[in-house]
Amino acid sequence: MIRPYKGLADAVATLDRVEGARLLVAGDPLQPLNGLREAAGARAEWRLGYLPPDEIQRALSDATVALFPYRPELDQSGALLQALGAGVPAVAYDVGGIAEPVRRFAAGRVVPPGDLDAFAAAVQELIGDAEALAAARAGARRAREELTWDAAARSHVALYEELL
Repeated sequence: MIRPYKGLADAVATLDRVEGARLLVAGDPLQPLNGLREAAGARAEWRLGYLPPDEIQRALSDATVALFPYRPELDQSGALLQALGAGVPAVAYDVGGIAEPVRRFAAGRVVPPGDLDAFAAAVQELIGDAEALAAARAGARRAREELTWDAAARSHVALYEELL
């Protein structure tokens, strides 16, 4: 879903700062797009509306880097975990817990919230440097291997055992 806290305007603004960048926007808009489609122009593809799981996977397979210019009112992102689970590295603002898996697994880049220049530079680095992109993709794969339901269950059991 496309919601105001996800910072779509910043993702569109990044297009003006990264030469040759293209943007894929996927999801059901639960906010007015207020000229964002026009601002992005032909540099963006819009897959709007409810997307079934296979279409989400297709969108992720079409992505080089996933963007998370989220606002501070959110502390986690299922979309981020889906992207990392698909092996797609991320560029994220350092808000809430959004940045933690990106940093922990070196699965992309984290920049200060609202810093469009730093955000664009991070995107440019990953799409313009094959080695940096390969390293971030390897980090996303590590996240996919470690952030599993089984691993979460083991962590919870270990914590409960420690507390008892």
